[in-house]
Amino acid sequence: MAKAALHERQQELLQAERRLASELQECLSGFAGADVQTETLRQVTATLENLFLLVIVGEFNAGKSALINALLRREVMEEGVLPTTHQIAILRYDEQHTVHERENRILEVSYPADFLQNISIVDTPGVNAVLREHEQLTEDFIPRSDLIMFITSVDRPFTQSEKLFLERIRAWGKKVIIVLNKIDLLRHKADLAKLLHFIHDNCKHLLGFQPEVFPVSALKARQAQEAAGEQAIALWEESRFGKLEEYMFQTLDADERIRLKFLSPLGVMQRILGQTQSAVEKRSKLLAEDARTVHTIEEQLELYREDMESNFTHRLGEIENIVLDMHVRGNNFFDDTIRLGRIFDLIKSDRIRQEFEHEVIGDSATRIDAAVQELIDWMVEQEHKLWQNVMDYLERRRQMSVRSDEDMIGSVSRQFDYNRRALLQAVARQAHGVVQTYNRQAEAEELSQDLRYAVTQAAIAGAGGIGLGAAIVAFVGTAAADVSGILAGAVLLSLGLYIIPARRKKAKRDFDLKIEALRKRLHGVMQEQFQRELRGSMQRVRESIAPYTRFVRTEQKRVEMSQARLNEIGQGIADLRTDIEGPNAAKEMPEQVEQEEDMAYHHAVVKPQHYQGL
Repeated sequence: MAKAALHERQQELLQAERRLASELQECLSGFAGADVQTETLRQVTATLENLFLLVIVGEFNAGKSALINALLRREVMEEGVLPTTHQIAILRYDEQHTVHERENRILEVSYPADFLQNISIVDTPGVNAVLREHEQLTEDFIPRSDLIMFITSVDRPFTQSEKLFLERIRAWGKKVIIVLNKIDLLRHKADLAKLLHFIHDNCKHLLGFQPEVFPVSALKARQAQEAAGEQAIALWEESRFGKLEEYMFQTLDADERIRLKFLSPLGVMQRILGQTQSAVEKRSKLLAEDARTVHTIEEQLELYREDMESNFTHRLGEIENIVLDMHVRGNNFFDDTIRLGRIFDLIKSDRIRQEFEHEVIGDSATRIDAAVQELIDWMVEQEHKLWQNVMDYLERRRQMSVRSDEDMIGSVSRQFDYNRRALLQAVARQAHGVVQTYNRQAEAEELSQDLRYAVTQAAIAGAGGIGLGAAIVAFVGTAAADVSGILAGAVLLSLGLYIIPARRKKAKRDFDLKIEALRKRLHGVMQEQFQRELRGSMQRVRESIAPYTRFVRTEQKRVEMSQARLNEIGQGIADLRTDIEGPNAAKEMPEQVEQEEDMAYHHAVVKPQHYQGL
């Protein structure tokens, strides 16, 4: 295998990380900020084949540039008491010392330091809040680093801005070392011990692990490099810079650089994965609330149905009671009329019919029509209240949703949020429109016509277009025809003692059958018509929320699939991290000498496009 090619083991790791990054990019689709995160993933995976990237961060005047100059043994980077580093500076190897300004406010500095053949250094603006654009530049560059060197100083150790910045660094899962600069300002060794203890405690709390901490004096290191003899040795010892160089040039050898370089994208992926999982979880909770909204409306519809059916039974009973009252009066009429003492009245059919209509039917038709109209008005009013309740509930839900979504900016995709809001608002508007345009009189008239037609046509054969009450009493009134004129004629007069009781009994029996048949038919037809209207009311509400309901169901399925996929990716990242950090990982890595040769070769090959896109 040619030296230019990555070793087989490295190639496997590279492909595995690229595959996980690609899968994570697919899951990012549909979430706010996905473009930025996708670009970050692309950049960090692309840097796997570039040189090891050391990013130096810290507040301005902490001594970042001075420390770099001490490593280079020459004042290559500008120093000063003001924030001199106003842009990202990339320091890389070249046989000549050159400075070029690139696009995106990036300064490219070349210098012939041997260690730069394997490590590129990025000097960043201070993380102080004094120059916010500097802080943004620094934070944007963190994901691309393989190792972060955080510089703080004894005169201002672990300021609030440094603590906040370290908290943000922790989320990227990067390897961090701490350099405590300017120890030459301390008068007593005990002060240094206190500061180191303070830094260790804060790092453990902020980063979740104990990083290496190097106390140095970049100033005395530079003085030592410029001095000679015993003075140079003394200054170098006082600077304590040797420990940092030992870490940079020996501990951070080829094996360790390769390991950190392959771990670096995993930290970025874990951060983005966590953000995406959090966004998906928020979306899931939001959809769960939406599902509860739909479920609540459905529960209200069922309660509406139960209440309507219960009240309808009572109101229908009132109409039936009017018919039953006619039944009682009819039986009393037959007992009082069809008897021997009124034999001469029975001959007069017109008179008997008039008495029947007056005493039995009376104002029943008016009472039935009034009861039916009251029933109709009640049904119309209840449907109006149903829409009003739905509208009020959706409006409250919409307002609550707006407040909760304000806390989710950047987490839920704009398209998802737009679709959800639009559907919720559309349902609320539709309910509002129904309530505002609901014409009780027109609805009542339409329902009245439907109900009267159904009852008169199905229950009262031949009733035609007459009123419901009139149709009912017309049906009952046919009983009078069975009584009137039954004793007309002299022959029948002699048989009155035998005919009259038989006729009365038959008339009452027929009347009972007519009344019972009428009651059953009336109950059945009105119940059927009522159920039809009730179903129609509920169906109209369900149809109004159907787009919203379908959206919630579809998105919930999509969220479940996303959660399962993200969990798989998370497990893949964890497994790959274990593989890289595991006890066998070092043995599987190529020999150090071969790696150094590969790095030098790779540097030569990719030199023209170093840090493209940074």
